[in-house]
Amino acid sequence: MKWVTYRSPDGLRAGVLAGDEIYGLPADVTLLGLIARGPKGLRSAGEAALRSPAEVVDLGGVSLAAPIPRPPSIRDALSFLDHMRNCQQAMGGGRLLADAWYRIPAFYFACPSTVLGPYDDAPMAPGSVWQDFELEIAAVIGIGGKDLSVAQAEEAIIGYTIFNDWSARDLQALEGQLRIGQAKGKDSGVTLGPYLVTADELKPYRRDGKLSLPVTALVNDTVIGEGSTGTMDWSFGEVISYASRGVSLQPGDVIGSGTVPTCTLVEHLTKPDSFPGWLADGDVVTLRVAGLGETRQTVRASPPPIPLPPRPNPDAPPAQRPLNPAPARVPYTRGLHDVADRVWAWTLPDGGYGWSNAGLVAGDGASLLVDTLFDLALTREMLNAMRPITASAPITDALITHSNGDHTHGNQLLDASVRIIAAEGTAHEIEHGHGVEALTRLQTADL
Repeated sequence: MKWVTYRSPDGLRAGVLAGDEIYGLPADVTLLGLIARGPKGLRSAGEAALRSPAEVVDLGGVSLAAPIPRPPSIRDALSFLDHMRNCQQAMGGGRLLADAWYRIPAFYFACPSTVLGPYDDAPMAPGSVWQDFELEIAAVIGIGGKDLSVAQAEEAIIGYTIFNDWSARDLQALEGQLRIGQAKGKDSGVTLGPYLVTADELKPYRRDGKLSLPVTALVNDTVIGEGSTGTMDWSFGEVISYASRGVSLQPGDVIGSGTVPTCTLVEHLTKPDSFPGWLADGDVVTLRVAGLGETRQTVRASPPPIPLPPRPNPDAPPAQRPLNPAPARVPYTRGLHDVADRVWAWTLPDGGYGWSNAGLVAGDGASLLVDTLFDLALTREMLNAMRPITASAPITDALITHSNGDHTHGNQLLDASVRIIAAEGTAHEIEHGHGVEALTRLQTADL
C-alpha cells in the first residue's frame, strides 16, 4: 500500500492512495498511530478505508505533507561508502577511508521539527551560501524493539520513503572542526515523501537482501546524479540493529540510508562540467526513486542569522598589522566608512584569500558599486551594510577593477538588472566559467 498524509480543511489527514485518488481516514486518525499497530494493523486499516472511506479526494487536488510530519526521531546513516570516498576526494583528500567506516554503520540524529513535505519550499540554512541536497531513501520503523538482530531489524521495517537531507556545507565545515557531530549545517530541513510505501510493495526490487531502486537527482531539470540504492555497503538491517543497541526504537522512527553516490552537489566540486554551483533562491531540486515516487521543491532564501557577540580567542597570537604610510581620512577597520559626500569605502584589513576592499558612489536614485568580493558570505555582509544607502539609491552599475575573474563571484548576489563593467580579460573569464573552478578549489581549501 501507498500511504499519504495530506492537508485538508480539517487539518492533516491520513489516507491510502489508489490510482490517482486518496481514500481518507477519519480526521482523528494519524499515520503514526496506524504504524504503531504493526504491518497487519496498518493493512487492515487501509483495507477498511478502501471499502468505506471518510472521504475520497483527487491526488492532484490536495497538498501532501510528509507521510509522518513529526517522527519520534530521525537517524541518518552513512551506508554508501563511495559517497564518503567521493566527498573526501572532492575536499582535497584521498579515497582511503578510516577503518572505523568498516566497523560500524555510523549515523547522526536529524531534527524532527524541520521535516518538510515532498513539494514544500525548502529554506536555506540561515547564513549559508553553500546549500546542498542529498538524495537518500529512509526506512520507517513499525513495531520497534531493543537490541535487535539484523534479521529482526529487517522485520521491524514497515515501509520506505524518499529522504532529502538538506545540507549547508560551509556551516558543516566550520562545525566539523569541533569534532562533536552535526549541528546547524544539517538541521535546516529534512524532506520525506511523497508516500510511505509498505515493505511488501517493494519485493520486486529486492536483490541480495537489499532494495535496488534506481534513482535520479536533478537541479532545475538538469541531471546531477544517478544511481541505485542497491549499492548500499551497510544494509538497513545492519544500521537498525546497531541503532537498537541499548535503545528501544519507536514506531515511526525514521532511518535514512545516507546519500546515493553522485546524487549531491558536494561530490562534483572538482568537476566544473557537472558542478552547477551551490543552491540558490529559486532553484528547483527534484528527486526520483523507482517505487517511491518523486519530490520536487523550490529552494528559498532565509533571513540572515541573528549575530552572536564576538568572542576572541585568548590563546590566538596577536595580529601583525603591516604599517601603511599612506594618510587616511578614516580608520582602516572592517566595515563601511563614509569617506566623502555620497562616497563610501568598504574595507577588510588583514584579510585572507578573497578579501578585498570595495566602494560605493551614490547619486540621485542610483548607485555605482566598485567591486564585489571573491567570498560570497563577505559580499553579502557588505551589501547588507550598504542597504540603508541602496534602499533609496539602488545599485544600477558595478565596476569591476580586478583583472582576474575569480574576484567576481559576488556579482551573482546583485540584481539581474545591474550592468557589470569589467576589463575584457576579466569578462572573458566570467563568461567562460573559470570562476567556478577557482571557487571549488580555493574557497574549499581556505575552509
